[in-house]
Amino acid sequence: MKSPVIPSFVTVARAAAGREFLSHRLNRFLYAHVLLVLTAGLLPLLTPGDALARGAAWWLLHAVLYAISLSALLLGLSSAHAETDEFTWLLGQPAGIGPWLAGKAAALIVLVAGSTALLGVPTWCAGGGSRELFLVTAGAAGVSAVCAMAGLVVGCWIRDHVPGLIAAVAVWFVLLFGADFLLLAVAGGELTQAHPDVWVGVLMMNPLDAFRVTVLFTVERAAFSGIDAGQLTAWWVTHALAWLVTILTAWIAGAGACAWLGARRRSDG
Repeated sequence: MKSPVIPSFVTVARAAAGREFLSHRLNRFLYAHVLLVLTAGLLPLLTPGDALARGAAWWLLHAVLYAISLSALLLGLSSAHAETDEFTWLLGQPAGIGPWLAGKAAALIVLVAGSTALLGVPTWCAGGGSRELFLVTAGAAGVSAVCAMAGLVVGCWIRDHVPGLIAAVAVWFVLLFGADFLLLAVAGGELTQAHPDVWVGVLMMNPLDAFRVTVLFTVERAAFSGIDAGQLTAWWVTHALAWLVTILTAWIAGAGACAWLGARRRSDG
């Protein structure tokens, strides 16, 4: 008797990605996300006169932080929960968890980042296209991909819809407010003042904060060279864009590993 042929990693990943694209054709969260992105993209048009190109960065920054990031996270959560009924069967295939999850995550990232890239289209069509607009739009797409992967992680670990939704919103709240509130609480302490690089290092690890600072230093060219906050701050100001790419990539890779652990745990259970 011949042993069964196990599909290759690429074959399974491609099939999983195709399945993900097809499933999102009926996913209302994707259409809501696209509508939110296009609506947020219209906000810079409220900027009067020649200030459109420069003011667009601020409009888009706040739209990403307070709305689009949450929408992307919920989209990732819905992607994970969409296959709850078939989860055991999918993960019981001979190829294992890794190829299926890799294809699913890749398709999710393409969908979320690609739809978020529409954020800069209205400003570009209105004549406000610039290098700064491109950087903000690309950063927004990266942040959305991270948030979508965070939602996928929550969905892989928490199968029930309501607890998963609560956990996803909690994750978003911590990323947007909780970590910063904690840093502000300890900012005036003697230990923090004595070791500012540690405080800044924690801030740098947050993808939303990294995006915000990149817009300040790279797009808006804010001048904070007079602040004596340690060597790490000076390095961050100089290499803000490179650090944003690095931290977003690291978060996506880490989220993929966490999603794999959550999926394997559910499969073992």
